[in-house]
Amino acid sequence: MPPALNDKVNTMSKISERIEAAQTALTAKKDHLTALVKSMEENPTDDAIIAQVDSVSAEIESETKSIEALKKAELALAASAAPAIVKSTSKDVADPAGLLVKTALCTFEAYTKRVPFEMVMQERYGNDRGFEQIKAVGEVINKAATPQNPAVTSVPGWAQELVRDSYGAFMDLLAAESVVPRIPMERYSFDGFGSITIANRANKTKNLGAAFRAEGAPIRVGSTTLGSKKLTPKSMGIIGTFSNELFARSTPNIEALIRNWMIEDTAEVLDQTFLDAVAGTAIRPAGIANGLAAGDTAAATAGATQAGITADVRARFAALATAKLGRRLVWIMNTQHFVGLKLSLTATGTLAFPEAQSGMLVGYPVITSTNVPVGDVFLVDAAELAFAGGAPTFMGTEVATIHEEYSAADVKPIVGGTAAAPAPAAPVRSLFQTNSSALRALWEIDWSVQRVGAVQLITGAAW
Repeated sequence: MPPALNDKVNTMSKISERIEAAQTALTAKKDHLTALVKSMEENPTDDAIIAQVDSVSAEIESETKSIEALKKAELALAASAAPAIVKSTSKDVADPAGLLVKTALCTFEAYTKRVPFEMVMQERYGNDRGFEQIKAVGEVINKAATPQNPAVTSVPGWAQELVRDSYGAFMDLLAAESVVPRIPMERYSFDGFGSITIANRANKTKNLGAAFRAEGAPIRVGSTTLGSKKLTPKSMGIIGTFSNELFARSTPNIEALIRNWMIEDTAEVLDQTFLDAVAGTAIRPAGIANGLAAGDTAAATAGATQAGITADVRARFAALATAKLGRRLVWIMNTQHFVGLKLSLTATGTLAFPEAQSGMLVGYPVITSTNVPVGDVFLVDAAELAFAGGAPTFMGTEVATIHEEYSAADVKPIVGGTAAAPAPAAPVRSLFQTNSSALRALWEIDWSVQRVGAVQLITGAAW
């Protein structure tokens, strides 16, 4: 490596370390600010606490700017150190989602054949125009520790951007089956952090508006109550099993199988968890229907007449107005209910809701899926929903014994119970004995409803 390039790579490595340390410190200060804000709510006139809030807020603002400056410097050095191929962006890739699928495939084959990840990539995609992009995404996702060409893989900004675009494309793939990617929520990335603290406005009173005043007259003083929600990575995982004879097929066929598996096995579970009423735990996020206030959920009016549906819709908008919400509204319902809306007629035989033919209901978009529970119709303010996630990670094996159980609640250890009364799981599969392999995907995500009233629910709909 030329000395000048070596110096740039070393400098970028140091900057990356500084960014990581600064982000860790910034997260700690944000947690500290959250605690201070809570103390201020309990002691609103305590000058010492108020002063600490101002001081820590200023430090967070300053350190955030410092991190942004370091990231810009890192990207600038990356651009000057990289050859022509690095200067291309992920927008040059015709199928960004394919980067994740190909990474999964290479990971799978590398583990089962006991060969280096890079060797599999070279064999399968060495002649592809986007080979270096596939390689970069694979190394970031799998955190490969082997030395690589510094002209490509030591440019973290480039590889990370590819991963982000691939993650976005993965969400686009899920959108064909899942409602979650189609909801215009506020989206965040964990970026390796153990949690993300998101500030929000706890009170409903909008008391920070400016007021007209006469010249020389005192200016009004407003106030608001701050709150926060913490998102922490919750691990969502799935294992897919395949016969080793599968590798005798062509690469496109294998990619198609893995792509379909990733979509079908993820979308249904993701939607069911997101829309249910189960309380959150350290393992899973709370469903958005959990803990709804009495006024935020109501049974549908009997029947499916225009008048009944209109009354149900009007009641949900009234509840949103009471909560002073409604910046980014969307409907979420099962496909059959939306078809019912499209077919609903007035007493004279005309369409009761003609805009439903264009995917709208009373001026707001409708998101449909068969994954939405039948009978439930959601109206949500997506501006008050937060979702955090990143790209899935993959690992393969051919020597494990696994419990082949579809229901997550029923998955068991291979042999549970006690020594005196063992309880073996069934059915189980020995990958080695059946000449099979398994690919495991883990995806760390979390979400939360930021404001009470942001989720409105009609139950028992018969549209």
